Amino acid sequence: MNSRPPQTSPRAPTIIELLDALVGLGHLKPLHRDEIAARAMQQRAHLQRQRLAARFHGAEAHEPTDAEVIASFHFPLATDASDHLDEDRVVEVQARMMGVPYAHIDPLKLSPDLITSTVSRPFARRHCVVPLESGDGTIRVAMADPFDETLVDELERITGRRVEALMASRKAIQKIITEVYGFQSSVTAAEEQVRGGSKGPAQPGVDLGNLEQYFRLKKVDEIEATDRHVVNAVEYLLHYAFDNRASDIHVEPRREEGVVRMRIDGVLHEVYRIPKVVLPAIVSRIKMMSRMDVAERRKPQDGRIKTAAGAAGGEGREVELRVSTLPAAFGEKIVLRIFDPEQILVDLPDLGMYPEELEAYERFIARPNGLLLVTGPTGSGKTTTLYSTLRAIATPQVNVVTIEDPIEMVVEEFNQVAVQHKIDVTFPTMLRTFLRQDPDIIMVGEIRDAETAEYAVQAALTGHLVLSTLHTNDSPSTIVRLRELGVDKFLVNSTLVGVVAQRLARKVCQNCKVEETLTADQVALLEIPMRGGRPPELKVARGEGCPRCRGTGLFGRTGIFEVLDVTDGVRRLVAEEADAASIARQARADGMRTLREVAVHKLAAGITSFNEVVRVTVQEESR
Repeated sequence: MNSRPPQTSPRAPTIIELLDALVGLGHLKPLHRDEIAARAMQQRAHLQRQRLAARFHGAEAHEPTDAEVIASFHFPLATDASDHLDEDRVVEVQARMMGVPYAHIDPLKLSPDLITSTVSRPFARRHCVVPLESGDGTIRVAMADPFDETLVDELERITGRRVEALMASRKAIQKIITEVYGFQSSVTAAEEQVRGGSKGPAQPGVDLGNLEQYFRLKKVDEIEATDRHVVNAVEYLLHYAFDNRASDIHVEPRREEGVVRMRIDGVLHEVYRIPKVVLPAIVSRIKMMSRMDVAERRKPQDGRIKTAAGAAGGEGREVELRVSTLPAAFGEKIVLRIFDPEQILVDLPDLGMYPEELEAYERFIARPNGLLLVTGPTGSGKTTTLYSTLRAIATPQVNVVTIEDPIEMVVEEFNQVAVQHKIDVTFPTMLRTFLRQDPDIIMVGEIRDAETAEYAVQAALTGHLVLSTLHTNDSPSTIVRLRELGVDKFLVNSTLVGVVAQRLARKVCQNCKVEETLTADQVALLEIPMRGGRPPELKVARGEGCPRCRGTGLFGRTGIFEVLDVTDGVRRLVAEEADAASIARQARADGMRTLREVAVHKLAAGITSFNEVVRVTVQEESR
């Protein structure tokens, strides 16, 4: 079957027809359609003036398309006010109306080698094309205009293959061209430089006394204008991570090459492969940025970077990166953990608690003194909860001090201290010192031993609000854990105000969400009560998988919280040294919902999926 477009191109829909289709599909409100229709000509002229002005600075200029004009209004989606109508959605509808396949370009599934070896960057930019994949004598190409017969013929001549043209937004294609050609050319040039033995410019010395160094990431056009290849490659990687909501960047040495992987929504994705000779230079650049000893490769090191993320390159929001190196079998591995203030410092209602849990939690932190514990495994969102809590209660009238190992994110309003065992700066010693610093609120990164637990309880007992974390599976187990650490039961009853256990569950992708009904076996696994001896019919959401969620059916994450209020009934059981199961039963009688119950509630609301509920929660039979 020949997939090339027909010789006679179908008529492109007018902007009014396109707007009507967007309203019919639920993407746009009729009110917004009317406003765009009335202002389209004026907006098109405005965009054209912007393009002409940018052309003097070397940017490509073209006539604004209908999709670009519509997307430039940034109106919210009719079905989801938290998202807006972007160029990709408009072009997808346009492609459907014209009967041509649409390509939603997933950067993580592209082959940089295929793209750069097929067409040159100037050709790709000028014609707005990007190769997606090839096989069986064909090559699939994303194009802004798939009906350009001359261009299709030229691509077939260049590649020697039959071209299958797909339609994609101009913005998405140009973004991929910048990322792929920019990074690839930087790595290739760096490889040639390293193999040729040439030396780059000497880097200036840094003041190792500071905790972090601010680096301004260049804009894309600035990156392309420079020949500092390794610097460019690192900056492309950081931009790529910020644009794709990555929480971690892994730069890993292998036997024959280096691999870059990024963790997105809790899952690692391979992004790039790097020539082995370039990898040490990239690692050295990152170590220099994070104020590490570049010459030390035999032992692990830790460092920090502060930079900016956003379309403005160096003018967006500030982001912190915590950097860690590890000497591995094939060289140094480096991991960068990204701390975005927009993700870490959020308003308490945005954490994901239901109103009942939020009301109890706000009651805990309104106390002038006491001990509040947040518990959960690594990666469950405890840092976000604690930092957001501190920001909510830290005012000019209170003194907030923290002791952390390490400091997750530097916040100017807090007085933060990092653990340094070599000079005896530890959790217990700093807690003793804090009590002489007139604190109101104390945050202890983690209670790991009996001495830290003792001083945290003493601080809470003497009129301070103490926040900390423990590694336990649920809230009731935390109380038992305090007893195991040697804290007397009467001190637990006197100081502990509440415990919050939490997990992070991935959310169902709103772009490909479908409704389904749980089977009887699934209902039984979740231990949902029977109705009349039969399992209830519970309708839930599931993501079918789409390019936006990379085929996973999941996009973004939400918090699952188990909030335990230390009521009189719980205190009575603590005094009797009851086990965790007894405390859990009493807490549930007092209104606590378990992690599983909260997760099932979010499953029924269509927020998360059945598999995610099973993955992140553990149901105790003794409860």
